[in-house]
Amino acid sequence: MEKKNIADNKDYWDNFYKSNFKHTPSQFCVCVLTEIPDNAVIVELGSGNGRDSLYFSSQGHETIALDLSHEAIASCNDVSSKRNVEHATFIQADLTSSQDVSQAISLARKKSEGKPIIFYSRFVMHSLDDKQEQALLKILSDCLQKNEKIYFEFRSKEDENLDKHFGGHYRRYVETDIFLQRLTDLGFNTQYNHIGQGMAKYKEEDPFVIRIITQKT
Repeated sequence: MEKKNIADNKDYWDNFYKSNFKHTPSQFCVCVLTEIPDNAVIVELGSGNGRDSLYFSSQGHETIALDLSHEAIASCNDVSSKRNVEHATFIQADLTSSQDVSQAISLARKKSEGKPIIFYSRFVMHSLDDKQEQALLKILSDCLQKNEKIYFEFRSKEDENLDKHFGGHYRRYVETDIFLQRLTDLGFNTQYNHIGQGMAKYKEEDPFVIRIITQKT
C-alpha cells in the first residue's frame, strides 16, 4: 500500500483526469441499473471522469455526482454541456465533509420530488484511508433515510498483491469483515456482498473486488 498523502493523491487524480476521458460505463454501473427503480435519483459518491454518472443520466436518471478533483468535475461539466445532458449535476466535494455531502443529498431530495434515492460508490473506498472511510460511513448513516440503499464496489484485501495497470497513487485494500461490521454498527442491513474477480477487469488487470448492497434500517 502506498503511503497516504492527501495533497499528492489529489494532484495525481487531477492530472489523471486531464488525459483520461473514457466514458464507457463500468460493469458495476450496468449491473446496478438492472436493480434499481426506473425513476430513481442517483447520488454518486466519487464520480471520477463521470463515466457512470453520464450513463445513469443517459438512461433517464436524475444524477448528483460528487468528486474531490476539480479537473474531474470540470471535465464532466464540459462533456455534459457538449452532449446536452439534462439529468446530471456535478459537484466538487470532499466526501469526508458532512457539510459537502449533506448539501448534495439535500439537493438530490429536492430534485427527487419523492422518488427513491439510490447511493452509488465505485472504486472509492479503497482510495480513502481508514479514518476517512469511517467519516464517510458516519455521514451516510446520519443522512440516509430508512430503506435507502447504497451500492458499493471497491478493491478487497485479496487484491493487495496483484499487479496493477495504474500505479503511483494511494490504495488501501479494505478488510471486508471490518467494513461490513461498521455498516451494521451504523444501522445498515447488508443484503448482498460478493468478493471475486471478473467483475472489474481492465486490459491485463483482473482485480479482486467486493460488491455490497446495504440498506438503512
